[in-house]
Amino acid sequence: MTGSLAAITSPLATGPVRGLWRRLKARLQPTPITTPDALKTFLGERAALIAQKCAIDYCRGKTGLASYALFTEKPFLRALEICRWETFVTVLGDLSLIAEGTLRPHVTAEQHPRLCEALVGLHSAVLAAMPAPVHQVQGWGDAIALFAWRLKEASCREPRQALDVADHSAKRLFDTLPIHISMRELDEEVVYGAVRFRMIAVSQEMQRRVAAADLVRQLLA
Repeated sequence: MTGSLAAITSPLATGPVRGLWRRLKARLQPTPITTPDALKTFLGERAALIAQKCAIDYCRGKTGLASYALFTEKPFLRALEICRWETFVTVLGDLSLIAEGTLRPHVTAEQHPRLCEALVGLHSAVLAAMPAPVHQVQGWGDAIALFAWRLKEASCREPRQALDVADHSAKRLFDTLPIHISMRELDEEVVYGAVRFRMIAVSQEMQRRVAAADLVRQLLA
């Protein structure tokens, strides 16, 4: 073999090159989501990504060159941490609703309550694996109960799509951003647009990667 591919696959290709190849392969050929654990990992990681990127990108963009100093201020960092946690748990619930909508066509009406029960369990397991944030010393019981109620409501309607739930997550982000309301009130559509964009991207990735038949079988087991 010759050329760049040979260099990547050669035994001489080590360190950064191999790491780059693995990342490229993972992006082009992502692992199918076939198990409850894989879905749990996917939902938790993508919820964290959306919360992190949308909150930090907005704050850095809003404050510009002053962001370097701002991100060293403890009061700001504490407020940002609350924003990220609150956005994370909200996005996690909304992505779980999208997952229900993705999997619903693959279960019977009799099986559907068991699917919802399994998704509530996955949602709870993601939060149980997280350290309790300072502002939620009592844990995430209220958030879990709210998600269970929202899932029950959603299961009686048409399957939820990304655009059906994205504004729910965006509102939580906007309401908790560590920037004074007088400075961000004109940026509401910018914030909502960023969340919608990322929620749609994650929803599309979920649809590509979910192996519905295998996943549903294990969720119902």
